Amino acid sequence: MNAEDLYTREDLMTPEELEDFHLDPSDCAIPTLTPLLKNWILMGAIGDDSDSFMHPAPEAETREEFERRPPALGANPRLLRGLEAHYEILPPVQQRSMYRLVRSQMLRQLISCDGAATLPDLVGILRREMEAGTPSPVPEWYEFSTVRMGPRKIGYDGCSNRGCLRTESCDKPRFARCSKCKVAVYHSRECQIEDWKARHKQVCKQAKKEREQIARAGAAMQAFSAGFGGAGF
Repeated sequence: MNAEDLYTREDLMTPEELEDFHLDPSDCAIPTLTPLLKNWILMGAIGDDSDSFMHPAPEAETREEFERRPPALGANPRLLRGLEAHYEILPPVQQRSMYRLVRSQMLRQLISCDGAATLPDLVGILRREMEAGTPSPVPEWYEFSTVRMGPRKIGYDGCSNRGCLRTESCDKPRFARCSKCKVAVYHSRECQIEDWKARHKQVCKQAKKEREQIARAGAAMQAFSAGFGGAGF
């Protein structure tokens, strides 16, 4: 269970969040992502070469591949210009969807999006990293997880408080998690208190239960997988 899965109850959503939640791609006159952009964001492919680059996760199992990753998710200037141009022709609900998709992938790849409110803000971050020629550094506090199944930290987290645009970054300490459910993440005590009053107190208990169930199932599957491999099958 991830922090973004916490608030899917419709009674806790704002009108804008409800619009985003019920967005049906089949009803969209213009696709939120072109085939080129979808291959890049979701698969890590650039151009027509589907094997050109896959986004390796910052985990122990794929650490070596991750440390060899190109900057800016492997983007080039033409792709970023296309991303911006396509964003401009989308209606607001799809612009928000595209923003979340790109932001999520950037955070997963340890590219901080701290304060970025729109897709052009995210493109600016990617463009600066691309021009620098080196990927964002890995924080000293970051741990490459050895957990392969079940809850684990992959990449940076964003603050779970509604409307807060803060995300983890290399030059600041990692965010604190809710001590009860261990799912919600906050950049400050103030954000945690605000979110608790607004909605988190209504989902925390269930989130804790679901996370523990997923953790037990994941641990069992990982142990079985290790034993299966060790048996020579």
